[in-house]
Amino acid sequence: MKGPIVELSVVPLGTGSTSVSEYVRVAYDIIKQSGLDYEVTPMGTCLQGDWDTIFATIRKIHDRLAELGCGRITSTIKIDDRRDKDRPMRAKVEAVVEERTK
Repeated sequence: MKGPIVELSVVPLGTGSTSVSEYVRVAYDIIKQSGLDYEVTPMGTCLQGDWDTIFATIRKIHDRLAELGCGRITSTIKIDDRRDKDRPMRAKVEAVVEERTK
């Protein structure tokens, strides 16, 4: 199984700036190194893989951002835990796009 799909949005607070792209890049680098399948969107990142790796990655992001001085970090997590089919997250998008073009 490919594992659950998790949509993650991390918001570092207390950075002293309205721009958080520097911190988002740090999170992105951690995700790239995780070995998880991922897709970056304008409002968050979708991850797919095993539960332990996903949540270890989220923890690593929080720990690293705290090390960089973020006094508070909030994350929004949505989980799609489909167990009746082995489908990569890209297949969900393709199913919608294909249906629309018919």
